[in-house]
Amino acid sequence: MSIELESPPHVVLWGVAKPPHAPSSSGFCQKLETFLRFSGISYEVGETVPMKAPKGKVPFADIKHDKKTVTVADSHFIIRYLIENRLIKDPDTVAGLTSVQKGESRAWQAYIEELLYSAIVRDRWYIDENYTVTTKEIFGSMAWPVRPIISWYFRRRVMNSIWNAGMGRHSQEEAQSLQREAFEALEARMSGHLYFHDSERPTSIDLIIYAFLANTLATSGNPYWTDMVLRSRTLLAFTKRMTTLLFPEYELLLHRIEEADGLN
Repeated sequence: MSIELESPPHVVLWGVAKPPHAPSSSGFCQKLETFLRFSGISYEVGETVPMKAPKGKVPFADIKHDKKTVTVADSHFIIRYLIENRLIKDPDTVAGLTSVQKGESRAWQAYIEELLYSAIVRDRWYIDENYTVTTKEIFGSMAWPVRPIISWYFRRRVMNSIWNAGMGRHSQEEAQSLQREAFEALEARMSGHLYFHDSERPTSIDLIIYAFLANTLATSGNPYWTDMVLRSRTLLAFTKRMTTLLFPEYELLLHRIEEADGLN
């Protein structure tokens, strides 16, 4: 009599095309992969487009466990599903965070994801020079004439989304002032700390901060934000520490950090 062994949990992260040995061009895809890598769960990255996603945006995930496959959309709800079904451990619970600390983390998460990243993405797609760089990085491998058509389509789609969310209604100067405010707040909050809450290991907010720093430092499409971060010893040291811990294969990112650190 043969006994069928149950396969360990496995996650297929569906997101935009990702360059080899580099962060995703999507901050939210990078956020999810950062949680998956930190947790140690088995996972793989698959390529798709937002139009095929359940909510019309990436990432989404096929989560295989207990002899079933469940599709969950949105990085926040994917992570929550994994924790609630005990497929990964909650970094905040492991670190023993208090309710107040968890509340602070959630507030910073919203600040980074809903305001800061939106302002950065606005720069990538609204400013013509940045748009040219961004589309070359993302769609550069596509053949002519498909590349300009796809680039135009995604620019229109992203700009409409940013406009509807409110960030696109601000001037470039106003949007960049929001980036500077966030940079100054984040640098001040992380100064003198290995991790956000002075814990012995990263918590959820550390993974989120790292994911968006890695995403924005790996592109040349958001120079206003990048120039500030590359002058910050605090944020460079944090990003280097987290990259070495979780993604040592990001050699170009590590090189960029070390090069900038040598100039500070």
